[in-house]
Parts: sequence; C-alpha cells; structure tokens
Amino acid sequence: MPWHLIATAHHADAHLELFRRNGIFMIRANGLELMNGFSHASETALGRLAAELAEGEAPRILIGGLGLGYTLAAACGAMGARGTITVAEFTPAVIAWFHEHIRPSVLPELPANVAIVQADVLTHLWEQPRYDLIVLDIDNGPEPFTHAGNVALYEREGLRVLRDRVTPGGAVLLWSSFDAPDFEANARDVGFSVTRRCISNGPRPELDHHIYILSV
Repeated sequence: MPWHLIATAHHADAHLELFRRNGIFMIRANGLELMNGFSHASETALGRLAAELAEGEAPRILIGGLGLGYTLAAACGAMGARGTITVAEFTPAVIAWFHEHIRPSVLPELPANVAIVQADVLTHLWEQPRYDLIVLDIDNGPEPFTHAGNVALYEREGLRVLRDRVTPGGAVLLWSSFDAPDFEANARDVGFSVTRRCISNGPRPELDHHIYILSV
C-alpha cells in the first residue's frame, strides 16, 4: 500500500511533507525521509534511557525535536508524573501535525507534566534554567538535516553551551542513524565523558542506530 500525502509545510530551510499509511506516519524533509513510524525502536530506547538517567523526584528534561513523538511517548511512559518534560520543536507545522494527526495513536493523553514549545533548542537553553537531562532528537545524527543552523549544536561552541546548560551530574543524549567519531571527539574536547549505545535496526550493521551519552 502506498504512502498518502496528507500535509505539507515550508519552514526555514525545509520543505516538509507528512504521509500516512495504515495509520502510521512518516515525515520527509526536502524529499528525504526524516522519520518513519514503522521503525522507531531506537527512539523508544532513547526516551526510556532519558527516564532512567533522570535522577531524583523532580528532574527537568528537555527533548530537542518532537518528530512523530515516539521519544516523548517513551519518556512519558517511563517517567509517569515524576519531574517535567519540555519539548522544543523548531517547526510549527510539526507541532500542529502531532496534535492533529499523530498524537491519538502515539500519545493519546498528553501528561500534565509535559510542555511542547516552538523554539530553537540553543535559543531555548539560554532562556531557561538549566536542565538535568537534554535529549537531542532533531536531525538524523550530529549534522544538520532540516535546518542549516543546527550545525551549531554539534560543533565545539554548541557543545559548550550544552555542557553549561545541563546541571552538574546531568547528561546530554543524542540520537544518530550513524556512528559519528568526529562528534564524539568534539564532545570529549569540551569536557564531556562520552559513551555510545548501539541499537540494532535489522540484519545489517550499517543500518544500526546509535545513542550518544555525554556526561558532565
């Protein structure tokens, strides 16, 4: 069964398209697949890991990037009412699509401790108190995909901002569809301790996804 195009939007550098097939959604950016609801095991793993690493009774979590909401849904399921989760999504249409089309099947009840805001992640970080955990699920890895300005997140200056805006003892998580040794080296250079978890995405290792854990 083919994908059916149900919405389009232009924002900043990206032409975005929302597709649906058998109740599952996909988003393409500039003609390339950005996320697909048929394959979201690593996003679910990312959300659960965020909840696992967010310690204490009231941790503050920032998720950069909403997408199809699977990372958020997994974090909500694991966190329950503990702490708060803020999602900073750059593209207004993605937020609108989530509420109008996607959320009923991914996160039917939006918990009271969750806020979804339209914002650039770096700008948002400077405007808010520090977070205990920052989750980056914005591009297909540590390189810009939908917004050229995202490159700032993955270079040393952006990594310094992330280091300074996470509380002592906290962490930054980054989802990637590829192994990124240069990003790992940059993160170490600015003072992060870096580990990487590999999430199987099928029989071919080159298709595996990765979660980088940057600890301070």
